[in-house]
Amino acid sequence: MSKHSRKDGIEFEPHLADAAPQLDPSEAQAEDLLQREWQKSKLADHVEHNVWEEPTLAGELNAPPEADQLTYANWLTFELQRTSREKTWLVALLVIAACGPLGIIGALFGGISMGGGGIANLVQLLGAVIMGPITEEITKVLLALWIVEKRPYLFSSPFQIMLCAIAGGLAFAAIENLIYFNIYVPQHTAAFELFRWTVCVALHVSCSTLAGIGLSKIWQGAIQDLRRPRLADGIPWFYAAMSFHGLYNFPVIVAETLGWLQFLKE
Repeated sequence: MSKHSRKDGIEFEPHLADAAPQLDPSEAQAEDLLQREWQKSKLADHVEHNVWEEPTLAGELNAPPEADQLTYANWLTFELQRTSREKTWLVALLVIAACGPLGIIGALFGGISMGGGGIANLVQLLGAVIMGPITEEITKVLLALWIVEKRPYLFSSPFQIMLCAIAGGLAFAAIENLIYFNIYVPQHTAAFELFRWTVCVALHVSCSTLAGIGLSKIWQGAIQDLRRPRLADGIPWFYAAMSFHGLYNFPVIVAETLGWLQFLKE
């Protein structure tokens, strides 16, 4: 058999070679970088990349992982045991305090004033009924949602989650009202202020409460079953919050366009 002129046979595979393979300089640099990043990463980062939830290892026919393996259940149990109730309340209070700044972002995207006629009004109406509610309802519970998904042990009860959600609704409503009073409708009546401080605040708090129930469902599933949080557990409640908000916005925007609410602003 003639020898190959190029090293394309399996006898030249690194694991079959007589000498140890030499890494390409770029591969050596990448390996060193990955090693340093791994050393600096935290336990929560490690559990994000563990293999124990892979289908080939998590099936019923596979042996369960050993007790000392870094599975999500072991990590969550460890964090729950070492996280004090006082710390969870501190986190909840910090989330509540952060609702104000986050509310500014949501309110800036949420304020839509009709005007211009034709296609412009149709686009604005669709934005107010669909995109506005989606953006606002996500923004109001964004920080609490991140904690539930990434660090569920930092909450100790659904009550804390509900407080954070309701606080997000209140903060958003207050900031949105100030934007309306000072920017969108600087010339307004006392009736307009009363309407926004009652009806609009009630709307935002109600929607945030629905979203908070969804967050609680996600959190409870993770804590009770010691598994990764599943966004699907809260999706129906998020949809309910967004839909309720959109159903409110539609008649109000139409009434404003037709001038039926003008008496509130003059």
